[in-house]
Amino acid sequence: MKKILLALGVVIALTACGGGDEAAPAPAEEVTGDFDATAARESYEASCIHCHGQNLQGGGGPGLVGGDLTADEILHVIQNGQKTMPAQNLPADEAENLAQWIEAQ
Repeated sequence: MKKILLALGVVIALTACGGGDEAAPAPAEEVTGDFDATAARESYEASCIHCHGQNLQGGGGPGLVGGDLTADEILHVIQNGQKTMPAQNLPADEAENLAQWIEAQ
């Protein structure tokens, strides 16, 4: 019984020592090349993730990693749709940023 209480006391003490009220640092805004990767990822998660997967691996739609389309071709698909994919209603600058980001994947 003493061992259990001692172990419980150690766990409580260690738990109390860790953590504190320190806030985790905010992630730095990720901007790479000619596109804003953070904004592109947000657009992707809002508009594309359901069909193209969490990691662009595909699912209901094709995978987007390692594709051979240019950013202009990707932009055309985003704005006009292709096969079963409908056109996406994104502002032009957001669609262009997303296309450049997808091309880089």
